[in-house]
Amino acid sequence: MADDAQRDPLDAPAADPTVDPLADPFASAPHGAPIVPARRDLRLAGLVAAFATLVACSQVGAIIFPTLLKRSPTLLLALTSRMRFLLLTVPDGINPFGYAIVGFVRLSVAAWVCYALGYYYGDRGVGWLERQVQGDTPATFRWLQKGADRAGPLVTFLMPGSNIACVLVGQRKMPKQRFALWVSAGIVFRLIWLWIAGKIFETQLKSVLRFIDKYQWWLVVAFFLITIVQGAYKASKNLPPPRVPES
Repeated sequence: MADDAQRDPLDAPAADPTVDPLADPFASAPHGAPIVPARRDLRLAGLVAAFATLVACSQVGAIIFPTLLKRSPTLLLALTSRMRFLLLTVPDGINPFGYAIVGFVRLSVAAWVCYALGYYYGDRGVGWLERQVQGDTPATFRWLQKGADRAGPLVTFLMPGSNIACVLVGQRKMPKQRFALWVSAGIVFRLIWLWIAGKIFETQLKSVLRFIDKYQWWLVVAFFLITIVQGAYKASKNLPPPRVPES
């Protein structure tokens, strides 16, 4: 009874990553004793809420990016700073300062949220984030585990936008100062090389942008449907197995 009343948001299924971390704050007491509020972990609630907000922004950005590339590329990067969007905004004429500042802040916020989940909540934080991202443990996840064990700073530098990489180095208690150094250097490096790549392949990327602009609303509908299907698939994978009726 007490365990149910004090349920931890890190134990919530992936189908509902926005579960209220402060729900049901009362724990049962021994018989005859008054019921008192359970201790609330406000830090955990904040991290879960921040992660859910970042995921929601990324999903919105991934759906409506065909309309934002021309109208507001900076807003697109504020919603989601995935590599493909960083690359496409360069030939689209984004302001260099907006590209650098918004891209750096967006990637940094996501990295620190995931690092904190691993640093403060260890295996539970890693397991919870893994369920939100993909469910089962793939070969890539096992490879990242080994990489975080053997070369945490290098993994952080090369993959500053990876939620799993950041939560793993946090789980392994990489010092905060070291994480700040390597993740910042990795983000700066990513922004620079994607900017250079965008300039080198500007002609080819502009052809892609013209296609996106021409069919932008069709693409918005398509990506919306893809997001719905992916969400339903992830939710179905996390459903509990059916109970076998007793004979």
